[in-house]
Amino acid sequence: MKRSLKYAAYYGLALLWFVPVLWMTSTALKPRSEIMSFTPQWIPSTVTLDNLRRFLEGYDYVTWMVNSMIVAAGATAVTLVTATLAAYGLARVQWPGRNVVFVVLLTAMFIPWEINAIPLFFIAKDLGLLNTFQGVFLPISAMPISLFLLRQFFISIPSELEDAARIDGCGHLRILRYVIIPVSGPAFAALGIFIFIFSWNEFFWSLIALRQSDMLTLPIGMKTLVSAHDIQYDLLMAGSFLASLPALIVFIVLRRQIISGISMVGVGK
Repeated sequence: MKRSLKYAAYYGLALLWFVPVLWMTSTALKPRSEIMSFTPQWIPSTVTLDNLRRFLEGYDYVTWMVNSMIVAAGATAVTLVTATLAAYGLARVQWPGRNVVFVVLLTAMFIPWEINAIPLFFIAKDLGLLNTFQGVFLPISAMPISLFLLRQFFISIPSELEDAARIDGCGHLRILRYVIIPVSGPAFAALGIFIFIFSWNEFFWSLIALRQSDMLTLPIGMKTLVSAHDIQYDLLMAGSFLASLPALIVFIVLRRQIISGISMVGVGK
């Protein structure tokens, strides 16, 4: 009975998450008359690709997708490099005040992303990073959750491996390269997928940092379908369906790596 209740709760939460995705997909494939119907219809009487066609023809979806890919790939690459170096210094190198610095950095996780927008705007303006892809993905690369995940995993690696490498004459960089990184594949996979999906869906900071029409990412481009007097639900759902496909495919294909990596990073102290 206890196990049945547990799985019922799991599947119930999964269903709550899946309902908006199902409604978005159903609406994207409905005729416009059924979309505006007073009685909701989960299953369209006629499946049509007209909404997808009109969205692709009327909006620059390919450019938006390429821009989102650049931002997501840039954020993922920079995060993996910087977080790896920082996490190694906080997990495997002994120095005074190490834990205090980690706690200070960790407290940044409790600061809402939106609060950072004002100082980030002035920093990006002074550095000339507004209206650039770097200005979007560099702040994402500094998220403390990345440091936390890798640091927790690095702590769990047996110290005997590091001691053996040090006996062979390895310094910190060689230990990181030949000992820590090779055994940290699941943690890197989980972190990379998490940052990629977050960057792909990021809206708030991109809306502030990007102003040129040819540099809009998918979430910002989708906003153009909503005006003050009209919302094109058919095109909005069609565009949302196409925009969510890459992130959904990445998650579905690599879900085992995500679960494995998150499970393994939780064993640190």
